[in-house]
Amino acid sequence: MDIPILVIMEILLRLPIKSLVRVRYVCKTWYNIISDPYFTRMHLARAPTASLVIQTLLSYNPGCYSKFYMLEHAEWDTCGHSLFAPLKKLPQKFYLLGQNMILLTSCNGLLCLSAVRHKKEVTFVCNIATGEYMTLPGAKTKDDRFWQTIRGFGYCPKTNQYKLIAELALDKGFRRPDFNPAPLVEVYTLGADSWRIIGDAPYSFVGSYFGTFLNGALHCLIQPIDTTDSTSTFICSFDIEKEEFQPFPGPPIQDLGPNWEIEHIHLGASGGFLYLCENYPTSSSVDIWVMKDYGNEQSWMKEFVISNTSWKRGPVYFLNYGMGDNIYALRNFNQLCAYNAKSKCFREVQVCGIYPEFHAIPYTPSLVSLKDAVAGENSKVLCA
Repeated sequence: MDIPILVIMEILLRLPIKSLVRVRYVCKTWYNIISDPYFTRMHLARAPTASLVIQTLLSYNPGCYSKFYMLEHAEWDTCGHSLFAPLKKLPQKFYLLGQNMILLTSCNGLLCLSAVRHKKEVTFVCNIATGEYMTLPGAKTKDDRFWQTIRGFGYCPKTNQYKLIAELALDKGFRRPDFNPAPLVEVYTLGADSWRIIGDAPYSFVGSYFGTFLNGALHCLIQPIDTTDSTSTFICSFDIEKEEFQPFPGPPIQDLGPNWEIEHIHLGASGGFLYLCENYPTSSSVDIWVMKDYGNEQSWMKEFVISNTSWKRGPVYFLNYGMGDNIYALRNFNQLCAYNAKSKCFREVQVCGIYPEFHAIPYTPSLVSLKDAVAGENSKVLCA
């Protein structure tokens, strides 16, 4: 008796990415199911959030290429440490794209990276699971005095379009009192021929932090308009579909004050919730705020207060908020920790099989195909 297609699909939807990559070639039926964009979207909706992409840092030998890994969470072992087992190395062909490759950000399993090729910085988008990758065009302007900074990567389900947002600003070395134009905002729709300039940046973005994608919008930290006002806006959102900025309500954090430093604030998303990490050096704890009802300013709640000084340096990313008592976090991009909400204790997490110095970002693995994601018919999607 043949198993109904819907039953097969339901079984396959329960498998992790590493298993789907292996079994999709078992038969033509399975291949067609797993390759279907509808299946990809369904599987992505169920995908675990406690995953990472790790880039090892070979600081002792800058001439060597760093290596990339996609990792998924495994159960705690008997020693009390959580183990993350490498799922898949970035295909070797990726390392030929350019030198000094840097991990930037991700969206729905698609990674955004930059590298130096022929003395110029080039941006790539790839999917580790499928091996597909594509090169993005350069900034709209050819004026070398302007510097492009990627600010975020998002997705519009209504149009099935992936978009990158960038800031185009005059390099500090060329700024003068009589020549200091406002930064511009560029948008690139994956697969298009070029970037589009949509206008001046309405806010002053913070450092090189990337926007947090949630509910069809990117959420970015900005310099508050009035640092003497504790209610001043310090978060903005960018609607991926409408390509519009607007202020976004933040939690009632400590008074901003004239010496307020936004690098001690970190914005992220986990489990479908927006959260903010507040870790001032002068404070005795790290405060984690969670927005329980998206867009509702009154729904911000101080969910965790972590009184551990080692967490007070650099941003904190949550990986699996709302998925149990053990919350996994990435601190300062290079240290994995597990925090137990009941006991209020935390442990460092050991990663086996990689160089101890690394840079990592939260990642949701998927089988999203670049060929299905691109908007242009002439887009060149390659496979490693």
